[in-house]
Amino acid sequence: MCPSNKNIFWVCCLATFSFVLSLTVIVEGQAERSENEDRSKTIAVVPFSNLSGSSSDEMILRGFWETLTAGVNSFPQLTVVWKDEFFQTGLSPAPVDSFTVENDLDYLENEQISWVVTGGFQRLDNRIRVTARIINLASGITIQTARIDGMTEELFTLQDRLLEELKLGLTLIQNAEDIESVEAIKRIQASIRRTTIEERQPSKTREQETADEHQAFGRAVDLQPATASNSPPTTARQTVRVPRIENPPRIDGHLNDLAWKEASHLTRFFQMTPLDGAPGSEETEVFIAFDSSHIYLGFYAHYENPGILRANRADRDEARGDDAFTVYFDPFLDEQRAYVFTVNAYGVQSDAILSMRQGGTRDEPIGFFGPPRGDASWDTLFDSGGQLVPDGFTAEVAIPFKSLRYPSKDGGDEHQWGFQVARNIRGKNETVVWSPMSRDVAGFLSQMGVLEGLTQLSTSRNIEFLPTFTGLKMGSMNKSSGTFLNNAIEPEGGINFKYGLTSNITADFTYNPDFSQIESDRPQIEVNQRFALFFPELRPFFLEGNEIFNFRGPVDLVHTRTIVNPRYGAKLTGKAGDLTIGMLYANDESPIHSEEETSDQNITGQESQTFVGRLRYDLYGESYVGAIVTDQEFIDSYNRVAGLDSNFRLGDEYSFGFRAVGTRDRDHEGVETSGYLLDASFRKDGRNLSYMLAHYALSPDFKTDVGFVRRTNQRFSFTSLSYRWWPESWLINWGPEIRYHRSYSFKGPLDDENASVGLRASFANNIRLDGDLGREMERFGGIDFWKNRYQFMGVVSSSRLFSYGVGGSGGDQIFFDEQNPYLGQETGWNVFLNLRLFSRLQSRINVRTNKFVNTNTDGNIAFDVNIFRALTTYQFSKRLQFRNISEYNSLQRSLGLNFLFTYRINAGTVFYFGYDDRYRQANRIDWDLNSDSLSDPFFQSNHRVRTNRAIFTKLQYLFRF
Repeated sequence: MCPSNKNIFWVCCLATFSFVLSLTVIVEGQAERSENEDRSKTIAVVPFSNLSGSSSDEMILRGFWETLTAGVNSFPQLTVVWKDEFFQTGLSPAPVDSFTVENDLDYLENEQISWVVTGGFQRLDNRIRVTARIINLASGITIQTARIDGMTEELFTLQDRLLEELKLGLTLIQNAEDIESVEAIKRIQASIRRTTIEERQPSKTREQETADEHQAFGRAVDLQPATASNSPPTTARQTVRVPRIENPPRIDGHLNDLAWKEASHLTRFFQMTPLDGAPGSEETEVFIAFDSSHIYLGFYAHYENPGILRANRADRDEARGDDAFTVYFDPFLDEQRAYVFTVNAYGVQSDAILSMRQGGTRDEPIGFFGPPRGDASWDTLFDSGGQLVPDGFTAEVAIPFKSLRYPSKDGGDEHQWGFQVARNIRGKNETVVWSPMSRDVAGFLSQMGVLEGLTQLSTSRNIEFLPTFTGLKMGSMNKSSGTFLNNAIEPEGGINFKYGLTSNITADFTYNPDFSQIESDRPQIEVNQRFALFFPELRPFFLEGNEIFNFRGPVDLVHTRTIVNPRYGAKLTGKAGDLTIGMLYANDESPIHSEEETSDQNITGQESQTFVGRLRYDLYGESYVGAIVTDQEFIDSYNRVAGLDSNFRLGDEYSFGFRAVGTRDRDHEGVETSGYLLDASFRKDGRNLSYMLAHYALSPDFKTDVGFVRRTNQRFSFTSLSYRWWPESWLINWGPEIRYHRSYSFKGPLDDENASVGLRASFANNIRLDGDLGREMERFGGIDFWKNRYQFMGVVSSSRLFSYGVGGSGGDQIFFDEQNPYLGQETGWNVFLNLRLFSRLQSRINVRTNKFVNTNTDGNIAFDVNIFRALTTYQFSKRLQFRNISEYNSLQRSLGLNFLFTYRINAGTVFYFGYDDRYRQANRIDWDLNSDSLSDPFFQSNHRVRTNRAIFTKLQYLFRF
């Protein structure tokens, strides 16, 4: 029954009266407090977090709380929030482990409290550790921290010791005349740090202090020292022995399981950046244990100022800008590749494969935004959990051995794995690692530590079934009739099967695999491009184990996007001893061929067969010799490629590589051609001086249907020289770089010449600036065009809420018209903005522009392209995410909208539901870019019409046995 208007009237009156009364009480209370108290010296003692998770510890926690409250109240000029008042608010009810920076600090600030004393409590058997800190709420600055270790029988002594540790900070707050400005608070913080350093026992080394900490908690520690604070050892490896446990931990982010008592405990971490080899500025703890089926890791990230912590709720592999722990495993200890697992404060997962190409050399810059990430397209199953705590965050990870490949061992033979743990502290632009890293060594994998003690791992084979179902309903514009046609629903199913032949060799089979791409290719400006653009592979089946097929050099010999629509396929990948093996076969129902061939009715509906074989023999760390063959057969045509490649690390800083490839091709008309590639490179990567020399010859008839070649008919020589200084202050490093290259065609004159000078600089607070100036010669259409070019790039990631970057390039450029090429002025911009306003909401906005002006015709604009792309995600829960991609291209007047809901249970089991819409301005639907004519007679207006639309769903469920 609907309420009457009279009842609604009285309800509204009552609600208004209650609101006014509450507001009056609050205002009067605030006024009274302002008259009687100095807000800047009002302090609350918050009940400590129960990190052990045991309700029996509640009385111990309350005892620490009461002792601190009474002690703080003994300072006459400090106003303390009393116990009764504090608990009347309902803040941190028993068990007292619910205090969070996100929720309760807001309440304390509303109560006009300026300072808070908080901390954490942990008990292992009869051993106790208590940490405490004094935080200024307005600035978020922690002015003092304290840590007390002891036994339960010393409880009252420990309470007094904790108060004594905090007396210095409380005294300075009480006696300070100005504690409302950030500068004044920082002066107090600096004074406490100086006093603490002066009082520290100089006779105790860091190793002895670490041993004392471990002795208090009953754990063994490896005390292998670094040779110097900025020169960690390069010949000896850090080693940790991991114990076997009987009762695995519950993976929920809480470090309160009995398993962590038995685990190895790592606390000595060194900076990788900005000061390689220096001790980490924040306390870090890592726990490691294993059983026959999993390896377990627990993490505790402490912060003096938890306000700098960066954490976001996101889908897996999407929390790249967060503070996180990253673990690297090199099960074969061969320094060739490593498995990478990452977890942030909310337990968000990332995984990757780090091969020598990404981490063994300086191909990927190390140490600016953290350690190398590797190829994140690799996905596997593991469990993770994380939670925020008052002084940082804790996290747990359980990695099944079935998710890894490792050597087979007999009986009780012990494994030795390469091992590294890294922690990113984004707010400080700091990365700390367990095994020290040095910039004097040009490699990441070679500086990893060693994990020992793994024995009797499960011998059960990894068996996986991954059935998939997709449903797609599409519609498109028929340009000949001007009508929009909707197609029928297209359901389709497929299955993938994976079987671990051994612990290190895996077979994959697929029938009617689903290769629907959930995310579209990132837009690239395709106007006035002389050579083909490269689009990366995004399809899961081909991404599995693709690091094995990597072939370094100027061409990609295996680019699986050339396999368009396979009906079935199979792969065999793995490692036997020092030999890495990879084989791939696919039957393709829609092979890519030339327009002449596709117009031939005799080949319509025909299928191509593709085979790839790869062998690589690992010699020693980051050094190998390998071979590769590819073959694609289509009716009576074929394309075959065979090649050899190698890489040799020479000492800590030098490397040399050589590659030789031959091709044989027969087209649909029976014409046969052959080509070759010869490539060699030598490089030095040092702390200060780096240089590279490279040369390759790529013949005119070189062709690979399975790979990607941007340009042939080249004899190309390249050299670069750079020097870098390391002030390691507000300016972390900077230095110049010089590059020069020349390129000749096989029978012609000089085609290209380029000389450039650049400047690279990295600053504190996650800021980077690069710039280049160049003088170029490019030959096109029989004419030598001389160009002056520039480019620059700046990236700023100083805030946890947003980061941004600006890049630009410009100068003289050729308009590539085969009939009438000319030199004009080109300007391009690339601007991005990453927004993380809430932990669940993230948005990346990217703008790319390219403008070409014909300077020979009074500044006429040949083209002006602007591409806008916005990718926004909202994480409703750990499993459910919404994503939107919006794109606009000003040249084509096209608009794309993509909406996707994702429900993910794990890396293999996921449900997608999406909608995709494409629009284009009517008079641009069939526009010839080389003329101003409109070839479509039906559309001459400027209104925007729909050209494509799709509704799709995808369900895949992973069964692992």
